[in-house]
Amino acid sequence: MDDIGDRLDALRRALREAGVDGFVLARTDMYGSEYLPAGEERVAWLTGFTGSAARVVVLPETAALFTDGRYTLQVRAEVDGARFETPHLIHQPPATWLRANAPAGLKLGYDPFLHLRAELDRLEKALAVHGGELVPLSPNPVDALWRERPPPP
Repeated sequence: MDDIGDRLDALRRALREAGVDGFVLARTDMYGSEYLPAGEERVAWLTGFTGSAARVVVLPETAALFTDGRYTLQVRAEVDGARFETPHLIHQPPATWLRANAPAGLKLGYDPFLHLRAELDRLEKALAVHGGELVPLSPNPVDALWRERPPPP
């Protein structure tokens, strides 16, 4: 799976098999780190984006990569705009974007080791507007798809 589009399609298939409609991914590790070893760069593997601040939301028909103003040019250069919208992480965070884009009854998967409780609370409130819910997934479906994942340091 060398193509970003293939990876995104494979993730959507894996999510359907797991019984969820979408997935939210934070660019961090289980320690909340900003500086990640290569094997924790899930966002880069899935999207091509290599900046240090990012969140990704994948839904059945759309996907978004959120980053801040430091990466305005970089995100345009590294991410396929036909596959990923690129909202501003601060001005239109994932919870706000989900309020506008989540289909009714959305089951949004997440890796429980990669998110802070406050962030999950915001996402839960946004999904509740449409009768949706967050669903913890373990193992992380990105990890299961990433076959050439570098080993931990």
